[in-house]
Amino acid sequence: MKLWLVVGVIFVVLALMKLYAYRRFLRHTFVFKHHKILLILLLSALYVGELAFFFLAKDRGFDHHTYIALGSCVIVSYGLFLACVIGDISRSMGRAISTRAKNANATEVLDSGRRRFLKIVLDLGILALFVFLSTKSIKNALSIPKVREVEVELEGLDTSKSIAMISDVHIGKMLQGDFVRGIVEAINALNADIVVIVGDLVDEHIEFVKEFLLPLNDLQSKEGVYYVSGNHEYYHGIESISAFLKTLNLKVLENENIELESFNLAGVSDLAGQRFGVLPPDLKRAQSGINPQKPSILLAHQPKFVRQNDVSAFDLVLCGHTHAGQVFPLSIFVWLDQHYIHGLYRLDSKTQLYVSSGVGFWGPAMRFLAPSEIVNLKLKPKLEQTRV
Repeated sequence: MKLWLVVGVIFVVLALMKLYAYRRFLRHTFVFKHHKILLILLLSALYVGELAFFFLAKDRGFDHHTYIALGSCVIVSYGLFLACVIGDISRSMGRAISTRAKNANATEVLDSGRRRFLKIVLDLGILALFVFLSTKSIKNALSIPKVREVEVELEGLDTSKSIAMISDVHIGKMLQGDFVRGIVEAINALNADIVVIVGDLVDEHIEFVKEFLLPLNDLQSKEGVYYVSGNHEYYHGIESISAFLKTLNLKVLENENIELESFNLAGVSDLAGQRFGVLPPDLKRAQSGINPQKPSILLAHQPKFVRQNDVSAFDLVLCGHTHAGQVFPLSIFVWLDQHYIHGLYRLDSKTQLYVSSGVGFWGPAMRFLAPSEIVNLKLKPKLEQTRV
């Protein structure tokens, strides 16, 4: 999707959300009904803060507190919009019930005082819902994710294996060392055969996050920790980030493969490398010399990689990038760009794809109806079907 189109969509969507909230509060809320200028100023401030966050805060060296303040404008705006939508749906349902009652010859008629009281109750309900949605989305984003177990059968696998998978940690201005330590502790508790980090580990210049990444040295697995790049590493200097990660207790797979006890593991650099002209993905090189006697697993950050490349030589492809939409209903746009959102997919009779929702977030600290996850992949040998 072209950058100008993305920018245009963001401008329009944010503006429409403010217009909807403006019309809703002006029609129904007593506080703002007679304070139109105050409402305009509040919504305008939110809009400016959102635009500053999306187009300035990520790339202009804003400090941690400014970043949080601007990101809060996005969270408040989203929570306010959802609360208004739910409130209007509730109002419409109430009107429908009232209409049915009148049609049934109900004798009770609400006087103006009771109608005013019910409107105030509804406004307070919207306020409470706004607080709940905002705090819930923040908690979802900042908490250590739960472990999701996923069973996958692989043809040719000689014994059961486990893979602890994470993606999209986005270490930077918001998620830092404490968050990484929490992730490491959760992964180590799984006692996995291998650990894979499928891109977007870093979301800041490497000099700023080196200290936050050091807990990765404590990751424990039986056959190693493996990493492939995501698009955000390219935004902040893929070469310097990759060089530092190679000093940690993990193996960086840059268009290469390694033979493990029961399967081959290959990794390709992210598709962003094609645009930046640095470390572009090279599937042919990643497959070179792979052992055909063992099942093969491919790490590729973006799911649309499987649409642009022939991955039929692999039994399983592991991706991230989508965040499962991160906040509803952005999963619609994710599907338009990537075609895969979250979960286990079958690409053909042999190849399966798992797309993780990730452990972190991009942008403001919010997740709603798109829970983060640490994935515990349980690989099992595919059993032959018994012939009757």
